[in-house]
Amino acid sequence: MKNGYYNDKVLDKFAEAMKEAAEAVKTGAETVVTISNANSKMGNVASVSLMPFFSCPGLCKDTCGVKCYAAKLANLRPSVLKSYAKNQALAMYRPDLFWAQVNVAVMAVRYFRFHVSGDILNAEYFGHMIDVARNNPKTEILVFTKRYEIVNAWITANGELPENLHILFSGWSNLEPVNPYKLPETNVFASEDEIRDNWKICGGNCFNCACRGVGCWQAGKGETVAFKLH
Repeated sequence: MKNGYYNDKVLDKFAEAMKEAAEAVKTGAETVVTISNANSKMGNVASVSLMPFFSCPGLCKDTCGVKCYAAKLANLRPSVLKSYAKNQALAMYRPDLFWAQVNVAVMAVRYFRFHVSGDILNAEYFGHMIDVARNNPKTEILVFTKRYEIVNAWITANGELPENLHILFSGWSNLEPVNPYKLPETNVFASEDEIRDNWKICGGNCFNCACRGVGCWQAGKGETVAFKLH
């Protein structure tokens, strides 16, 4: 693993951050979830993030891992790495604290996104995401995921997702999502000639799209939103 951000040096650094965060959470030194309220890409959309790689499916090492902007940011900024690791440690070892705070954060906003960095940890975690969506029907919630099997299993067992929970299956140039329920998908392109005729192109700011009711926030079954690699 020598290319991009998915390499042994970065993984060792992130593993150490996770170890320190787990100890702090278990001893009670860390109890507060970091919620991001805005950034240049998201606009005024609140979000909660987890660790890149350590919350993501293993397939990322051969797909998005080599271009992972979240890993790049965490690698460059110690405070960002610490917050990602702390959030994941809270989700793993103090889920009561994690989900109570996330629910309050979602309750207070009109638009929310799970995982600008990271992905759905496991089926139990996804069940809590469903609960948060149901508890806050007036908040539109956006999720991009490669944990196809977790979402598919939930739909198989329970039926339709909450209407305010907008889940898009993330694809990559060499990865096609496993998507029997035809949830909307995303893909990426490096140059204009890679764009397919039926793709909708990302407008560049999540909040602007949310306010207009377009893009990922309203993507329907069988549709694909595409992002330029950055």
